Amino acid sequence: MQKTIGAFIFPEIWQTWDERQALNIYDALKDMGVNCICTESESYRNDLIDLCHQKDLKWFGGISCFSDHANQHQIVKEHPELHPINENGKPRAEMEWYLGVTPTYQDYSNTRLDLAAQLVSAYEMDGFFLDFIRWPIHWELELRPTAPPPLQSSFDSHTLACFQNETKLEIPSDLPTTSAKADWILSNHFELWVNFKCAIITRFVSQMSEQLRSIRPKLALGMYVLPMPMPQMQSIAGQNLCDLAPFVDWIAPMVYHAIVHRDISWVKEIRTDVFSQVGRKTLPVLQVDSSEGKEMGADWGLPIPRIEWEELLNETLRETSIDGLIAFTGTALFRDGRGEVLSNILKSI
Repeated sequence: MQKTIGAFIFPEIWQTWDERQALNIYDALKDMGVNCICTESESYRNDLIDLCHQKDLKWFGGISCFSDHANQHQIVKEHPELHPINENGKPRAEMEWYLGVTPTYQDYSNTRLDLAAQLVSAYEMDGFFLDFIRWPIHWELELRPTAPPPLQSSFDSHTLACFQNETKLEIPSDLPTTSAKADWILSNHFELWVNFKCAIITRFVSQMSEQLRSIRPKLALGMYVLPMPMPQMQSIAGQNLCDLAPFVDWIAPMVYHAIVHRDISWVKEIRTDVFSQVGRKTLPVLQVDSSEGKEMGADWGLPIPRIEWEELLNETLRETSIDGLIAFTGTALFRDGRGEVLSNILKSI
């Protein structure tokens, strides 16, 4: 069976392509062994998707679910109730480009469901990935070994009301502050809190899956998940992979080792952990290089030497239980012969 080899390309890149550029890039990526373009945006171009199909490549779109970073957090500015509240009772601070959106507001969730339905109806995409499908955490910074433990959120009044309604648990009325309520929940009912967080995410994914497949039954669905040990992934992000897997075709852990200051052995640890939960639905997203991060105003970690990229690819692609990967980013494959490395390894396995 052919492996799925994706190239994630930011919309800011492909939105500038004309027909000749697109065809040249598609040809080059195909020569590297890539067979699908992966991206996410709130609008697409059918001309580029058509050209992609002409080259026998697939187009996987997607959206950001619980983050509005592409719009500079405009939704949170307009609706401050969506601003996550940490366990210390304070609004979550913006980190680099990330803030997050509290996922318990059904009105907001409905806007994302509606947007995804509109996109899948309007554009001839082969697949659709859910991104930022989690409770707030800027994991690229907060999962680094020297970072303090991520804070739990959100403890806004609406979310606390939802928690009580779903769990039938009553928070003591004599707790004077938000931080005191958070401490009471985390100290006495942590498991209920984690289950509640996971239920919110799973419910949204199930609604998205049902809606999109009613529009396009053969649409491949995927979701990007965090590179965390399973208990932490559930407690911080609200991602319970066993519960989520039935609703999607791909579970894609974003194992960006340089960004989180890890070596490539960590990639296998996370990938193996995910595989133990979802089997061959595992589609790891590998970091190709770090240089683009600085160009975008973010810290993507130390440079990744070409030999390290080659070692990472060899270890991943020669694993018989893994049916593919996504290169993050696809444009980095054009740097320093990294696409040629990918091509050579694919030809040798």
